[in-house]
Amino acid sequence: MRRLLARVDGDALDRAVGHWLADRRPKAAGPTGLRGVSVDGKSLRGATKATGRKIHLLAAVEHTTGLVLAQMDVSEKTNEITCFQPLLDTVADLAVMVITADAMHTQRKHAAYLLSRKAHYIVIVKGNQNHLRRQLTSLPWKDIPLLGRTKQTSHGRSEIRRIKVPAPWPPGATSPSAP
Repeated sequence: MRRLLARVDGDALDRAVGHWLADRRPKAAGPTGLRGVSVDGKSLRGATKATGRKIHLLAAVEHTTGLVLAQMDVSEKTNEITCFQPLLDTVADLAVMVITADAMHTQRKHAAYLLSRKAHYIVIVKGNQNHLRRQLTSLPWKDIPLLGRTKQTSHGRSEIRRIKVPAPWPPGATSPSAP
């Protein structure tokens, strides 16, 4: 078995298994018909390459089922940013998905790519996008109603998340989603 698996292209096997599982997932989606998919990278605990480097994967995971739709190795000569589009190229029909990602993926190229695939997306805005952050902080947040709030403690820190949705940006104005 070991010799057989050593000869198999791991990425091709991963894609084939991912497609097979995706075809068998429950067809139910949220009330909007959209599926939440998180794109995130993780280093595998206890797994290293022959060079001693930890294995770091970027994965697209369905929120409700936990199904890994796609994953790929982030080689030591690149980073998650350059793997974002190739990873999602292997996922069919992004138009029925809401892609969530951390601040690292708050990039104009990523937004343009997701829009070209007709995907919806939610990203975190931090200091890596100063102009966008200034645009967002200038909104009248005190006047926008609170739609939801969660409080949890994980990874040794307490987090409070609030959901507020401002009115759509006026036509012709520069919006955060404009690539």
